[in-house]
Amino acid sequence: MNGCAEAPNARPAFVKRVLERLTRAYGPVRPWRREDPVVCLIGTILAQATNDGSAERAYRELRKRFSSWAQVHAASHRQVQDAIRSCGLAAQKARAIKSFLAFLMRTRGRFSLNDLRRPGTDVDAALAELTRVDGIGLKTASIALMFGCGADLCAVDTHLQRILQRLRIVPPNASPARACRILRPLFPDGRGIELHLQLLRFGRTVCKARRPGCTTCALRRLCPSGKPSVCT
Repeated sequence: MNGCAEAPNARPAFVKRVLERLTRAYGPVRPWRREDPVVCLIGTILAQATNDGSAERAYRELRKRFSSWAQVHAASHRQVQDAIRSCGLAAQKARAIKSFLAFLMRTRGRFSLNDLRRPGTDVDAALAELTRVDGIGLKTASIALMFGCGADLCAVDTHLQRILQRLRIVPPNASPARACRILRPLFPDGRGIELHLQLLRFGRTVCKARRPGCTTCALRRLCPSGKPSVCT
């Protein structure tokens, strides 16, 4: 895949250089532990448009009030909403959680996505299946498949979207979902999760939305968005 005028760096070689420079400058990412994909997906729903602390508190309260996913499935929307109120957008997230659990019962007869952990799973089919559920977008589905099933994907959130736009890997108006689709054929095989974690850390510590740290940035010679005096 070659870049276009709005995204001249949408090239595998460029993305590989970015990953290598981040790893060399900031070190390897911490090893990640594979999670239960249902837990991972519900946790990602709770984390939408909020911080990790609020999402974690909401998840703990949800599991405190309901001892099983079957109980969450059987509970009213209001009961689930009340349990996760601390993370914001509780009504919307409660609908998504209940829709997801209903989907699991309808398609699998149990609250499990372990079938998507099997070797040779069609990742595209899994993404298409999960994103048909109300309230589950491409980022949420990708994260569940990455960290729950080991899929070689690189989910794009607002941090990654910003970095990819600044690096001109994706066009400036690309949504996170479009950015994810553009990026997918560009990163080295087997390194999607690694790239996601490297860019996530980089976006939180260096390439911030406001006042990015261009002067100390390991990508300053690659980045067309930094100050000219820095990037030359």
